[in-house]
Amino acid sequence: MKIVHLLNGTRGGAAEQQFERLLGAMQGQGVTQHVLMTTDAQRAERLRSFGVTTREIVFPGRFAFMDRRTINGEVRKQAPNVVMSWAPKLGAMMEPGEHTLLGRMDRLFDGSLMASCDHLVAPSQARADRAIAAGWSNGRVHVVPPLVGPEAVAISGRTSSKRVDRKNYYTPSTTTLVFCAAELEPECGVDTLIKAISRLSGYYLWIAGDGSSRAALEDLAHELGIKPRVRFLGWQDDLKPLLAVADMMVCPGPHDDTGDAVMEGWSAGVPVIAADSLGPGLLIKQRENGMLVPVDDPINMAEAIKILSRDPATAKKLGEAGASAFGENWVMNKILPQYVSLFDKLATKQPITAG
Repeated sequence: MKIVHLLNGTRGGAAEQQFERLLGAMQGQGVTQHVLMTTDAQRAERLRSFGVTTREIVFPGRFAFMDRRTINGEVRKQAPNVVMSWAPKLGAMMEPGEHTLLGRMDRLFDGSLMASCDHLVAPSQARADRAIAAGWSNGRVHVVPPLVGPEAVAISGRTSSKRVDRKNYYTPSTTTLVFCAAELEPECGVDTLIKAISRLSGYYLWIAGDGSSRAALEDLAHELGIKPRVRFLGWQDDLKPLLAVADMMVCPGPHDDTGDAVMEGWSAGVPVIAADSLGPGLLIKQRENGMLVPVDDPINMAEAIKILSRDPATAKKLGEAGASAFGENWVMNKILPQYVSLFDKLATKQPITAG
C-alpha cells in the first residue's frame, strides 16, 4: 500500500503534531509513504529519518493553477492507493484519480473545501457529526482518536532528552504548579486560566504552546500582576518531562471537541481539570477521573485548582483513574490498528459500514 500525504504549513500545532506521529507509526506497518509539503527543511529531515520520501514546494505559489498542476502531477507520479490531505486547501485542489482521497477534518469544518474528498477522518465523534449534519453519509466519515502520550512522542522522534527541573524555570519546588498545553489562538481559553491563577496566591502556571494570541496572553498576565508566576514555554512536543514536575493539568478550552489535552494529562498520571466543553465533557467522569468546571469561568476554575492542591489524596486518585482510562483506551496499540485498518479498506476500496 502506498500513501501520499499533503501538508501545508510549517508551524507547530495539533494537526502538524498528529501528522508526524502518524507517519512515524505507519512506517512499521508495511506501508510506503510520500509527503508533498510546504518547504520546511527540519521537518523534511525528520520525515526522511523515518524512511519517508518528501517533496517540498512553496505553497501558496503565485498562481493557483500552477499549484494545482504541481500537486496533481506529483500524485500521478507517485501513483498512491490513498492520498491523505492534512490541509483542506490542498485537498480542494486534487483531481479525481485511481486513488482514494481522505481528508482530515479540522475544528473549523469547511464543507466547500472538503467536497472533493472521497472520505473524511475525524479525531472525535463530535467533529465527525458536523460532516454528517452537512450531508456526508456515515460510511464516508470515520472517527479515529489522536495519537497521544509518550509512545506517540517517541515514535515521532520528538522525545526530549533533557531532565526538567523547576529551578530551570524559576519556579519554587514547594509551590503548587499548574500546567497547561494549548494552541494560543483566539478563544483558546487560556485567558480564563490566567484569570483563575490571579485569584490564587503563590500558585505558578506553566503554559506549553504558541500562536497568534501569545503576546495578548502575556499582556494579560502582566495586567493582572501575575507575570512573575507565569511561564510561557513555547510549543512542546514532549509533555512528559514537564508534567512530571507539575501538580495538575488544566485544559481550559471552551471549544475543545477532541479532549486530546485531557488524554495527554492522563498518559502522565497527573490529575486533570478541564472546562466542560464537548471533548473533555465526554471523557471525564466528575470527580472519578478528573474535574469539570463551567467554560469561561475563572472563579470555579480557581476553586477546583485550590481543592486539588489542598487534597493530595483526591488528586492522587484522579491521576491514577485517568492513567487507567488512558491505558485501556488510548495507548498506541489501541489506536494505530484503527488507522491501519482504515487505510487498508480505503486502499482496496472496500465498503465501510458506519460504526
